[in-house]
Amino acid sequence: MHWTLVLLMLVGCSFARASEPVRIATGEYPPFTGSQLVDDGFVNHLIRQVLAEAGLSAEFVYLPWKRSFQAAQQGKYDMASYWVCEREYQQHFYCSDELYRGQLLLYFRAETPLPQWHSIDDLKPYRIGAILGYEYVPEFHQAMQKGELDVIMVSNDRLNLNMLLNDRVDLILLSETAMQSLLAEHFPSMPKDQIQAHPKPFLNYRAHVLFPKSLASSRALRTRFNASLEKLKASGEFERQWQRLIKGEFIPQQD
Repeated sequence: MHWTLVLLMLVGCSFARASEPVRIATGEYPPFTGSQLVDDGFVNHLIRQVLAEAGLSAEFVYLPWKRSFQAAQQGKYDMASYWVCEREYQQHFYCSDELYRGQLLLYFRAETPLPQWHSIDDLKPYRIGAILGYEYVPEFHQAMQKGELDVIMVSNDRLNLNMLLNDRVDLILLSETAMQSLLAEHFPSMPKDQIQAHPKPFLNYRAHVLFPKSLASSRALRTRFNASLEKLKASGEFERQWQRLIKGEFIPQQD
């Protein structure tokens, strides 16, 4: 028998656990991921579809973001959803192909606008709200650690927006889609122009899922995942799910 065929059979056998789903460590970031969202949110639903295309099922385990990352790194989960493929992460993980591209924006109250800014140094006069476990640019974390930025860390975006509305911070970091979701679900009566975003993106990012190098099966799983993701995008299904995201269909409807 040809060795290539033998290898393919062995790879297939390593994921032939028909009754055992792929376990994925994740966190709450509506409308992209969330235990209370329709279909677990855009990203996690996309992952579920990609795995189904590969003949696999998905089990999402929701944890605080930092804990989910660490648990996946230790090999307690097959995948981590979802992260930017930072160089430092690549020491411990294999990265999937790109899921989608996004932006983080700086939001402020309309009565206290943020003037033009060019670097982290320009943000030093402001109080900034950020989320524990979320990814930001390395310069942001370095400035925080040196005490050069006044940053208040909280556990979720709803608390972060509340701090902004109550003048506890001057700026918060959030994607436009996440902000729209947050306003629709928790602040539907708030005037739309009360909170504004600076036109300069704080961060342009590419989203990936991570596969721990501590698991021997990770490289083969990544190969299958990437092949199925490519098929899903080519079929137009990715675009259909993206339109669901834009229309707010992953947010549960209020009674």
